[in-house]
Parts: sequence; C-alpha cells; structure tokens
Amino acid sequence: MQILALSDEVVEFIYSPAVRERFGDVGLIVGCGDLPAVYLEYVVTQLNVPLVYVPGNHDPDEYVVHGGQSVDGRWTKLNGISIAGLGGSQRYKPDGTHQYTEDEMFARTARLLLTSRMAGRTIDVFLAHAAPLGVHDGPDRVHAGFRAFHTFLRTGKPRLMLHGHTHVQRNLETTMTQLYGTQVINVYPYRLVELEGKA
Repeated sequence: MQILALSDEVVEFIYSPAVRERFGDVGLIVGCGDLPAVYLEYVVTQLNVPLVYVPGNHDPDEYVVHGGQSVDGRWTKLNGISIAGLGGSQRYKPDGTHQYTEDEMFARTARLLLTSRMAGRTIDVFLAHAAPLGVHDGPDRVHAGFRAFHTFLRTGKPRLMLHGHTHVQRNLETTMTQLYGTQVINVYPYRLVELEGKA
C-alpha cells in the first residue's frame, strides 16, 4: 500500500487539484503534526482515502481534522493496517498542550503498548510528531527526540515509524534509519511510503 505522509509545512502542489493526478495510487494519508486542519481536510477530500493523524507542538489545543481520525494516544486498524500514534514534542514551555516531559511520554507509550497488547494487535505503523532521541532529531531542546520511543520500538516492533518535527534543510541529511527492526522515516514536508505486503 502506498502512504502519503505529511508534516510541518503546506506543500503547494499538494494543496491543489494536481494532488489527484500525482497521488492517485495512495491508499492512506497520514498527518504527523503541525499542519493546518484545512490542509489535511482538502487532501482527504481530493484523494477520498482514509486519513489518520497526530498533533504537533504548534497545533491548537483542540486539534480536529474533519474527515480524518486522530490516533494520538491510541491505535486503530484501517485497510488491514494497524496504526498507533503519539503526537507532541519535548516540553519547552510550561503551558504547551502538545508538549511532554520524557516521563510523561514514557507513560503515554506504556499505555499505548498495553492497549494494543490487550487487544492482541501488532503495530504496522507508528505515527509520531517527534523523532526518537538521537535519530533525526535536533540539538536544541525543542527538537530533541524522545528516549521513550526507543522503548516503544524495541517492545512494540512496528514495521514503520513516520515522524515530522525536524525540518530537513539539506539533501545530505539522514531521513531514513533502521532502528530495532523498524524503518524510521522523517516525512518532512511530505513523503510517499510503500508498506509492503499491504494492498
């Protein structure tokens, strides 16, 4: 299955009628945060396929994308694909709604793993806004990844982890990394991803 993953920046040729021609084979849209809801609503309306999303640190407190399904702190199954998600970034101000300390994110990952295990589900795709610590993240506190995601990937063993948050500025920057058997991909600002073995 082909997945269109989006994060952090509105791409003009996606936010246009050309999106149907360019991405007609896409079977799933994922939003990895920091995108206007109207942008994702437009894309899902044009492609007429399921959309799942998580919020980024700049998204409003009550972030809702009509026509899509939030997987922030939960999992779902769409088109035979099991998807789990955790939005937000490292906490860098006291009142940030979609910001978490390392301990808070560890608790969120533990709850998500527990609910998926209780349901007898394996996770195919893990959506996040931030990256794992030390993988595609930034040197500053705002863009540092989460250590908790290492535990999540080691334990949950998803096939893919898709994240945004860290803006890729140069072609030489690493955007794909194998970690504990999971392919971790920075999707900024968009990326087409093939999930093998899924129609």
